[in-house]
Amino acid sequence: MQMLREGESLGEAGKTKIIAIILVVIIIAGIGAGIYYYFAARPKPLKLLLTYHAPNPDERKVAEILKATWTELGIDLETRGMEWDAQWELAKADPLKAQDVFVFYWWPTILSAYDYLFNMFHSEEEILFNLCYYNNSEFDELIDEAFALEGVNRTKALELYEEAQTILMEDCPAICFYDQKNIHIIRKGIKGYIDNPAYPHVVFWYELQPPTDTENDTFVEAWDSVIFTTCDPSESFSNEIIVMHSMYETLLRYLPNGTIVGVLATNWTVSEDGKTWTFWLRKGVKFHDGTPFNATAVKFSIERTIDMGMGAAFIWDSVDQIITFDDNPYKIQFKLKYPAPLDTIACSSYGAFIFSPSLAKIGNNTEIWQWLNKDVFEGSPPYSYGTGPYYLYDWKPGEYAIFKKFDDYWGGWDDPHYEMIIVKYVAEPTTRKQGIIGGDYDFTLGLPLEELDDVNASGVAVVVATPSYQNLLGLLNTRKPPLDNKLVRQALAYATPYEQIINEVMLGKYAVKSVGPVPRGIFGFSENIPQYEFNLTKAAELLEQAGIKTPKSAAIVMAYIGSLIPCFLAIAFSPFSVRKRGVDEWDSEAI
Repeated sequence: MQMLREGESLGEAGKTKIIAIILVVIIIAGIGAGIYYYFAARPKPLKLLLTYHAPNPDERKVAEILKATWTELGIDLETRGMEWDAQWELAKADPLKAQDVFVFYWWPTILSAYDYLFNMFHSEEEILFNLCYYNNSEFDELIDEAFALEGVNRTKALELYEEAQTILMEDCPAICFYDQKNIHIIRKGIKGYIDNPAYPHVVFWYELQPPTDTENDTFVEAWDSVIFTTCDPSESFSNEIIVMHSMYETLLRYLPNGTIVGVLATNWTVSEDGKTWTFWLRKGVKFHDGTPFNATAVKFSIERTIDMGMGAAFIWDSVDQIITFDDNPYKIQFKLKYPAPLDTIACSSYGAFIFSPSLAKIGNNTEIWQWLNKDVFEGSPPYSYGTGPYYLYDWKPGEYAIFKKFDDYWGGWDDPHYEMIIVKYVAEPTTRKQGIIGGDYDFTLGLPLEELDDVNASGVAVVVATPSYQNLLGLLNTRKPPLDNKLVRQALAYATPYEQIINEVMLGKYAVKSVGPVPRGIFGFSENIPQYEFNLTKAAELLEQAGIKTPKSAAIVMAYIGSLIPCFLAIAFSPFSVRKRGVDEWDSEAI
C-alpha cells in the first residue's frame, strides 16, 4: 500500500513538473514579448518641438503647462525659449526642420480681421508671418473679398470673414490660447489716460492731465524695452510705437469704441466701387520744423513709405495713385488698384505717419533715413518732423528719450498738460515696481502679474486692465509630419487646457479665452465659428484616427502583462508546495 501511494505520487509529481515547465516557458515568453513590445514594437512617443520668446514669462508658462498636459497623451514635447530673431529664422529656414509649434503674441497694424487672417494664414510664396505654412485657396479668396468690401459693404464683409474663420478653425493651423488685456500702471490722480486697444502700449500724452495736488510738469515713463529701434516714421515697426504717436500723427484715428475719427483729415468719402477715396485735410497745422501741413505733405509721406518698402509699408499695397489738386491744397485723393478700407488703413498703428516734406531737401530715402537716425542729432532740437503735440528733444540710445511740448500744436494747450515727457528704459521689473511706488515714475508696465495687487495696495498707483487687440497663438507647422495631418492638429487643440492657462498664467483676470484668431472688438470677429474646448478623451480619439498609437496605450498593456506575472508564478509553484504537503500528510498517516 505504501509503495502504491509512492508510485502514484511520483506520477502526479511528474505531471506537475511538466505543467510547471510549461508555465515557466509561458512566463519567459510573456516577459520576452513584453520586453520586445516595450523596446521595439510599442509606439514611440510623439516628439514635438515648441518654441517661445525666451524673455516673455507668459509664453514660458504656457509652454510648461502644455508640456505637462500633453505628456498624458504620450507626447514628448520639447519646449525651447529663444530670442525672437532666432525663433523666426528657425521657422523660415526649412519648414520640414522647423519647430512644430511657434508660440507668440500678435497685435494688428491694420485694425481689421484681415490683419490677423492675412498675415498668419494667407498663402505666401515667401514666408513672413505665416509660420504655420497654411495654404488654402478658398480661405484666401474669402478674406480677400471681405477686405475689399469693408469700405462699402461691411455686412457682407462680416459674413465672408465668418465663413473664412469657420474653414480655418476646422483646418486648425493654430491653437488660439487667449485674448490678452492691456495692463498698465499709472500714478493716482493723473487724469485723461486713454488705454486704446488699437495702439498697443501707446500713451496719448496730449490727453493726460497732472494731478490737481501737484505742480509737477513732467511725466516720467519707465519701459521694459528699448525706446527706439529707428527714428524714421516710414521704417517704424517696433517699440518706438510708444512715442511715435505723440510725435507723428495719422490722417485718422481709431477710438476704443471702434469709431474712426479725423486727426489730420476732417472728412473723407469713398466711391461705390471702393476704389477711390477722397480726404479733406485740416487747415492751420504746422510740422515741428515750421513747415505748413497740406496735401503735398501727405503725398510725400505715404509715397516715401511705399517706396522704401520697410516696416509696415505693406498696408498701402492697394494704392495705385495719390492725386493732389492745385486749386485746393487741402484735398487729396487715393486711386486704388483694388477695393480696400482706406479709412481703416489710414489710422494704422504703424506705417501711416505723416511727416514734413522739407525732409526731401536732405536727399533720397536712404539719406533721409541717415539724417533721422543720426545726423539730425548733431544740430539743435526739435529732432522730429511730425505734427504731434510733443517733439523729440533729446535721446540717449539704450537709456532715455526726452520730449517737449510743441507750442504750435494745432490742438491748442488750454487745459492742464505736461510740459515735458521723459521715457526711460528700465529693464529690471523690481526697479520699475519700486520706482512707481516710490514716486520716481508716473507710468510703467510689464510687472509680474503676481505683484500687481501690491501696486494697487500701495495707494500711490493703480493698475489699469482693459481689453486689447493682442492675442497669444500657437502656430502649428502644417508642412511637417505628423502635424501635416489635420486630425493631429485638432487633437492638440483639444489637448490644450485653456482655462488652466488663463488661470495660472494670466491669474484668471488678465485674459479671456480666444474665440478664434481674431480678438473681440476687431471688425470681423465672430462668436459663431467652431470652438475647441479642453477634452483629452477627444484628443486621444483623434490621434488614434490619425494612426498614432500613443505610449499611454502601451503602458496599459505592460501593466496588464505585469499583473499576470505573479499569477503565473503562483500557478507554477503552488502545485509543488501543495503536493509536498500532501505527501507529507500521507506519509504521516502510513507511519
